Amino acid sequence: MTRRLRRLEPLDPEAVHYGVGTARSDTTSQEVRNRMLGYPRVAVDTEIARTAGELLAAADDQAGSHAGVGPNDAYIAAMASVLDDAVLTANVEDFERLGVPVETY
Repeated sequence: MTRRLRRLEPLDPEAVHYGVGTARSDTTSQEVRNRMLGYPRVAVDTEIARTAGELLAAADDQAGSHAGVGPNDAYIAAMASVLDDAVLTANVEDFERLGVPVETY
């Protein structure tokens, strides 16, 4: 069964934390941090790192050279693979090269 997680753009968390870092109000900073707690996070552990490397190597092997997929996409694909989930993305091509289920928006 495929679960859907709430979608965040890749830079959204960093942009939010940048905004928190530049906020001049402790109350605003705490409110933003509290809201961010509601978003799922997955730590990059050994299994995810290993899976990312394996997926990237398999994509490169299939392409006969560098498949054109970056390491960040490999980590995202590995998280989906380990969690038995699909990647929700508009960047279908890279994730299909990595062999993980993809859903588009």
